[in-house]
Amino acid sequence: MAQNPQNPQSGRSTGSAWGLRYPGLRMSNGRKNEVMEFTGMWALKPDADLVALTKALAPGGWINPPGETFSEQMTKLGLIRTARWFVAKTPDFDGWTLFFISQFDGSVEKYFDDFILNGKDNLSAVWGHCVGCPTGPNVSARDIVAFIAGGQIKTLACYDVAPSQSISQIYKAADWYAKTQKFQRAVAGGGKLEDKVDAFLKELAQPYEPVPSDANIDTNVGRQWQYEDVAEHEHFNENRPTH
Repeated sequence: MAQNPQNPQSGRSTGSAWGLRYPGLRMSNGRKNEVMEFTGMWALKPDADLVALTKALAPGGWINPPGETFSEQMTKLGLIRTARWFVAKTPDFDGWTLFFISQFDGSVEKYFDDFILNGKDNLSAVWGHCVGCPTGPNVSARDIVAFIAGGQIKTLACYDVAPSQSISQIYKAADWYAKTQKFQRAVAGGGKLEDKVDAFLKELAQPYEPVPSDANIDTNVGRQWQYEDVAEHEHFNENRPTH
């Protein structure tokens, strides 16, 4: 169950270096690894270009280095477990709002420290469509990350399937599983067992490779940013025949 780190029994992590009002919910099962979460919202500019935003997150759309892919760059950071963006109309900003939700290993402070590694150009490609996002030649990635942290909102509840396992532990388990399967097939094929065991142990000692990650975008966002008839659709469903 996700815990509120404001509770002393939850091992509070404040994230005060980034001015966060709320440390977020923590999932750990009492183990060494912790999974934290961040949710934020920011007002979109009237001329926000969500097609450009989603293209930056699509394969090959990374701004710097040019042609790199968002999901692959996130894998290199080895921190973020899941992330998503969506838009909706809210009374807070009296119009369209960008929401961002993420879960990650480790502390909130480390999360935002590592967020800087995405670079100014890539961060601007997403949050630059929001009102108040710092712009200009003298703006740094840290300035934009501070803006992102300032949009934090509270999360009611969240879930993680294996919070006790860090991303690196998941990678290692997947690596060992694949190598063990390969060893089992080799043994079943016959031959000298001692040689196969030696080869297996040697292979286990080799560094693991990250499990491939992936990301996807709404390719229809240029036509429809978000459903605007949810209330009517809910009412329709309430009155649908059940037989």
